[in-house]
Order: sequence, then structure tokens, then C-alpha cells
Amino acid sequence: ALAVAENPGRAYNPLFIHGRVGLGKSHLLQAICHRICDRNPNASIHYTSCEGFLTQFVEAVTSNQMPGFRHRFRDADVLVIDDIHFLAKHDRVQEEFFHTFNSLFQAQKQIVLSSDAPPDLIPSLEERLVSRFKWGLVAEVEKPSYDTRIAIVQKKAELRGLQIPHDVAALIAASIDANIRELEGAVVRLQAQANIENVGLNLDLAQRVLSQIPSKAPLKVSINVIMDTVAEFYSLKLSDLQSKRRQKSIAQPRQLCMFLARKLTDHSLEEIGNYFGGRDHTTVMHAVRTTAERMEADTEYAAVVTTLQQRAQIPRPSTQR
Repeated sequence: ALAVAENPGRAYNPLFIHGRVGLGKSHLLQAICHRICDRNPNASIHYTSCEGFLTQFVEAVTSNQMPGFRHRFRDADVLVIDDIHFLAKHDRVQEEFFHTFNSLFQAQKQIVLSSDAPPDLIPSLEERLVSRFKWGLVAEVEKPSYDTRIAIVQKKAELRGLQIPHDVAALIAASIDANIRELEGAVVRLQAQANIENVGLNLDLAQRVLSQIPSKAPLKVSINVIMDTVAEFYSLKLSDLQSKRRQKSIAQPRQLCMFLARKLTDHSLEEIGNYFGGRDHTTVMHAVRTTAERMEADTEYAAVVTTLQQRAQIPRPSTQR
């Protein structure tokens, strides 16, 4: 992001940032814009959400103002679009964005995009757009580590004028690992409760506040449980799912396992591939995308996937693999 802000159009173009909700993708995009403005106040920057792009496109079409729409987006020095995955299933808008992308790229104008998934895994996205999104740098924002979460909690507390003890920050960081918004929310609740009780921040108060926060984290599912569930449904052996065999009766359940592993676990693409005979991350991405597309086209298959997902999420004895 710093490289793009300091050398727009030349460092990494496009810059495609993806990651789960609440990890700071939008903050990064806005920070890039601010840094570019600081370095070059005359730079023309167009920042919008994908929904904003869609809305402006529809308004331009209905009011016969497409030249103005194209001028607005294609003459910018920097185009930044948040949540670009919402382009999926909008064929006319994808066509327009394809030409906008080409115009900016050929003029060496910077393009920055964010999404909740890498280009390969955005359902119903045209292959030509997937290819272009991968021309530059595709970077994932991952969940912050435990130490980083402690630092975030301390910083959020500092910004609110709080002196938070390290053991309290550590407890919050250990209890919440989903995203940064939830960490900040815990700090806000802790401050509110401390004000109500007129006490300082301490471990006992933090434990009581955290116990009142409903857990939204989904049940953690292991890849072994997913494989057991799918193998039982399709009457396969686990060794079949992990083998190199490519016949359809094995390949499709294997792809389904990879899809569920990506959806229900925190494992990386590489880690998932290792569970299935050492396959690389591109194989896993292909499996996820193929399964998602089949679900979209085949309602019966989608029902099967939903059923297997629910079975995999049923709590099991801790002794089971």
C-alpha cells in the first residue's frame, strides 16, 4: 500500500486486497488515498464502493449520461473501488468496468480494489476480469496474531483516553480473534461498564464484560471431520479423497471437501491442499470455484452441500478425529 501511494501506476497495478470482514481493507484503501493526496494535492482520485459504481452506472444509463460517467472514472489518476466482488452477476456493469480498467491501465493510472475473496474465488466474475485483477499484486489481509491483537486493543484504548492494564488487553485479545471491529467493541463496552460502576479497568471487570458478549464465532470444524462427513455420504474411503485418482466419482467429492474446508475452517489454501495429497493452492481455488458455480446452477446439488455442511458442524465427541 505504501509503495502504491508513493509511486502510483508503477509499483503494483492493480493492487487487489482481499480478506474477511473487519480486518481493515477499507482503512488501507483510504490510507492510500490520503497518502497520495499528501504527496500530490493535485492528484485526481476517485474512491467509491462497488455499490456506488453500480448505482452511478444505472443512473448514467437511465439518464443517457454515459459520456459523463466514463469521464468521471476513466480520467482519474487513481481509481479505488471497495468490495469489487459485488460486480458478480452484473454482466453489463462488468463489461463497462472491463473497458474502464483497460483505459486506466493503459494510461498507467493506478487501480486499487478490495474484495472479500481473491479474484479466482469471486463467483460469476468474468474470466477476463479475473485475469486483469491478477496482473498486479493480489494481497491477503489475514487475521491479526495474538500479539498484534493486544497491540490493537491497547491502541484503541489509548485513542479513547483509557489506561488499560496489559493483563486486561491480553484477556480481550485471547477472547476475541474474529476481527478488529469486535476488539474495538469490547473496549467500548469495557469503558462504558467502568463508567457505570465508577471503577478502574481491571481483570475482574473485563471477565464480566466479556462474558456478556454473545459469541458469534461459528463452530470450529476440522478438515478431518469434513472428510469423514463427505466420505460417508458418498461411500468413499478417506484414502480416495487424499489420492491422486481423478475419476468424477472421487474428484467431485474431493472438490466439495476443499470447498467446505475453505468455508468452515481458518486453514490457508496451501494447508487445505496438503490435506488432499499435497495439492497446490491453485487446485484448491479451482475446487472452490467449481463447487460454487455448480451450486449456483444446480439447486439439488446446493441442497446436498448445505446438508453436508450442517452435518459437519454438529458437535462431536472430543475423542473423534
